[in-house]
Amino acid sequence: MKNYILTPEDFLSRKERQQLMKTCREHAELDLIKGRQTWPVRFMLVDLALYSGLRVGEMAALKVGDISFNEPDPYIIVRHGKGNKKRRKRMFELSTISLKEFINYKAKTLNQSIDMESPLFSGRDGKHSPPITLMKSFKQAIEVAGLPGRYSIHKARHTYATYLLHDTGNLRYVMQQLGHSDISMTTLYANILPEENGHLANKILRDE
Repeated sequence: MKNYILTPEDFLSRKERQQLMKTCREHAELDLIKGRQTWPVRFMLVDLALYSGLRVGEMAALKVGDISFNEPDPYIIVRHGKGNKKRRKRMFELSTISLKEFINYKAKTLNQSIDMESPLFSGRDGKHSPPITLMKSFKQAIEVAGLPGRYSIHKARHTYATYLLHDTGNLRYVMQQLGHSDISMTTLYANILPEENGHLANKILRDE
């Protein structure tokens, strides 16, 4: 991403993000009634992609034991980030609730192991779902939600980073959350919300 320039087409708008989550939630609730597992798992994947900023490979490699619900600072251990670096990533409250419910669902409904070494996202063989499977599942959610096909699971990472930086204004914090080794990579997410930048510009007081 050294020479890459991000544009508003590289991330979901807040409205699109809300629409995607609403679609996933509604389909997950229906699948729970029907005894199907596709959308409950997909809901967790989309939630994690949008609100953790993890790379797809990092999500695919997650184990149940990598998630700590310790209060007041719940976090995820990313053991094999880019460059095989390990980091600790803080979680938002709503994502913590979703993860707790999902792990409980894995144990009680799917009868899957939830010991420390068990995959968070399991394939049919009980092993980790490969990244390509998660990528396809996310794309299916995008399609069903009626959103532009250009949105990939990596665009969810862009979405997370864009709004986290805008809402916190803390470049170092966003850098840590994304697992960037160079802060210049994180600055790519600054100043790409034209409608909100325009709103800020209108607040500037002028001397007449």
